[in-house]
Amino acid sequence: MYATSKNTMPQRSLASQMCVICLHLTQRFLTLRFLFGLFTGIFFTIIIYHRNESVVDKQPHFRADQSKFEYEKNQLLPDDVSVKTSAGWNSSWDGLKRETSALRHLYLIRHGQYFDNAQSLSEMKLTILGREQLKYTGIRLNQMNIQFNRLIHSGMVRALESATIINEQLDQKLTLIQDANLTEGLPVAPVPYAGISQRDVDSYGDKARIDAAFATYFHRARHNQPRETHDILVFHANLLRYFICKVMQFPTQAWLRMTLNHGSITQITILSDGSIIMKSMGDSGFIPANKVTF
Repeated sequence: MYATSKNTMPQRSLASQMCVICLHLTQRFLTLRFLFGLFTGIFFTIIIYHRNESVVDKQPHFRADQSKFEYEKNQLLPDDVSVKTSAGWNSSWDGLKRETSALRHLYLIRHGQYFDNAQSLSEMKLTILGREQLKYTGIRLNQMNIQFNRLIHSGMVRALESATIINEQLDQKLTLIQDANLTEGLPVAPVPYAGISQRDVDSYGDKARIDAAFATYFHRARHNQPRETHDILVFHANLLRYFICKVMQFPTQAWLRMTLNHGSITQITILSDGSIIMKSMGDSGFIPANKVTF
C-alpha cells in the first residue's frame, strides 16, 4: 500500500504541473489576442476619423441659428440662382427679373381683437384687449432694432387703430399709409368647404382688388430700390392667409386651413431672384398666453 501511494504522488504532481503550464499558455495566448484586437481597432479608428475629418472640411459650414437654405443661396453665383430652381416653382411669379441685389422684408400684422358683432363697419373698433395686444406687437417690432421704411394699413377702423398703436411703440415714428385694397374680403372659396361657398365669394368677395393689393407689395426689388427695405403691413386674416398661400405658391383654396392670432406677426423676405423665405407665420409668442385670441 505504501509503495503504491509513494509511486503515484510524482505522477499526480507532474499532471498538475502540466495543467498549470497549459493555463499560463492559454492566458498568454488570450492576452496577445486581446492586445492585437485592441491595437487593430485603435489603428482603424484613427484612419476612419481622419478620412471623415477631411470630407467634413470640404463641406460648407453654417451656424446652428442660420437657415441652411439661406447659407447655400449666398454661396451661389447670380447666374446659378436662376438656373437651380425646382420644377414646381415659378421663378417669374411676379413678372419681374433680377434688377438689383436688394431684399424686401415684409412684416404682416393681423389687427387686434375687435367688436365683431357691431352693427356697422365704423363701430368694429378694437376692444380693450385688442388694444393691449397691439401694444405688445409694437413693442416686439421695436425690439427688433430695424429701421422700418413704411407702415401701411387697410382702410378699416380696426386696422387703422392697430397701426396707430404699433407706431406709438416705435422709437422712430412712421407716417401711416392707408391702402383701401387691403380691406378685408373673400378671395376664393376655400377647400375643403368650411361654410363659404363660391356664391358667397361671388356676392361678397373682391378677388381683383385683393390680387391688386398682393401685386403692390409682393414682388422682388425693382431697379429703383438700391437697398433692402422693411415694410409693416397691418390688415386682415382672410387676405393675409390668402397672400401666404399665393406667395409660397401653395393652392390658394387652402387659405382657410390656417389660423392667425390677433396681433400676430408673419415675416416674409423676398430675395432679389424672386425666391421666398418665410421666417415666421402667425407669431404671437410675445403676447401673454391669457391675452391671446384669434
